[in-house]
Amino acid sequence: LLLIGDSDIAFWPKDLLPTFDGVEVSVEGYSGATLHEVVEKYNSSNFNQDVVVCCAGENDMGNGLTVEASLQAMDRLISVIGEAKYLIFLGPKFEPWLTHDATSRKHYVKLSKGFSRRCHSMANLHYINCLTMFCGDSANVPGAVLGGRAIPESKYFSDDLLHLSKEGYTIWKGIVEEKVIQLVQDFQA
Repeated sequence: LLLIGDSDIAFWPKDLLPTFDGVEVSVEGYSGATLHEVVEKYNSSNFNQDVVVCCAGENDMGNGLTVEASLQAMDRLISVIGEAKYLIFLGPKFEPWLTHDATSRKHYVKLSKGFSRRCHSMANLHYINCLTMFCGDSANVPGAVLGGRAIPESKYFSDDLLHLSKEGYTIWKGIVEEKVIQLVQDFQA
């Protein structure tokens, strides 16, 4: 199992990594990396894991990249992964610093929808919608996503209000483990 991506992967606590009997978990996280940079790192390395968990794209906007540029990087990732491996893609998440930034929130929504559409194009691609995952009950109110009413809960984030806390990573750990178990069961069926 390979976890690759930006600082959300780089900061993943070792004691909260997904665990499976007899499976080695490798972590390749690059703080500040755009999705394009993560794809190039993956493409230029000799990773041979059958399951790849990727989280990247949130830094793209801060680096002046458009949603379309991010989606092109996603297309490249899908091309590099091919049909021989499984990709679990952890989508962008609303973070506390976005609470009053409607423009950035809309960007994240477009990015999430675009990544999701691309991941549904092949059976070996799996998208995890993280947009409101850390927003608690406010994720379910009318207008949560598009109306800006989904409010990220600080307990899921570190003091910088950007990266996940141990509580946040515990949620991701469970989701990744569940998805990998599902993939194995589907493969064995």
